[in-house]
Amino acid sequence: MSRLRNLMFPLMLALILGGLSAWLGRISEVKLEEVALKADEPQYLMTQMRGVRFAEDGSLGESLSAERAWQLPEKRYVHFQSPELHLYQNGRQQYQVRSAQARYDTETRQVLFDREVLLDKPADGERPAAQVSTASLTVDTRAQTAYTDQAVNYRYGRSSGSAHGMRYDHKQGRLDLPAKVKALIYDTDSQR
Repeated sequence: MSRLRNLMFPLMLALILGGLSAWLGRISEVKLEEVALKADEPQYLMTQMRGVRFAEDGSLGESLSAERAWQLPEKRYVHFQSPELHLYQNGRQQYQVRSAQARYDTETRQVLFDREVLLDKPADGERPAAQVSTASLTVDTRAQTAYTDQAVNYRYGRSSGSAHGMRYDHKQGRLDLPAKVKALIYDTDSQR
C-alpha cells in the first residue's frame, strides 16, 4: 500500500500540472481574424512625411517629402500630395523636383510627378543652374534621368526656351529637347 501511495503523488501532480497547462494554453490563445481591406481606401496614410535613402557609402542619396502620402492595399504605388524629391551624389544635392502630386513605383524606383512640375538643378563647378517646368515628369532615381512628352519651359544659365518633350540625363549633364524647340542660347562658358 505504501508503494501505491508513493506512485499516486507523482501521478496526481502530473495530472494536475497537465490540466493547468492545458487550461493556461486555452485562455492565452489569441484569435486573429483577418479583415479584408477595401481596395479603394488607403492601407496607410501619412501626413507631413519625409523619407531618406542613403547611398552605399553612407552618404545621403535621396530624400522625398510630402504633405500627405498613401498607398492602396496590394498596390506597388505610393501616392503623394505636394511632393519634393532631392537627389544627392557624394552628399551634395544634384537636383530637386517638386509638383502638386506624384506617384512612386516601389519596384522600379521611378517617380511620376504630375501638375505644376518644377525641376531645379543648382549650378556646380562644371555647369550653370538649370530649371525645367512642365505638366508631368518621370524621374528614374536609379538612372538619374528625367523625361516627359509634355510641353516644357526651361532655363539653363542665361539660356532659355521651350520645347515639346524632354529628356534629362544627370550623369551626362545632357538635356535633350526632341520637338518644337524655341530657344535663346548663350555661351555656357560665359554663364559661370
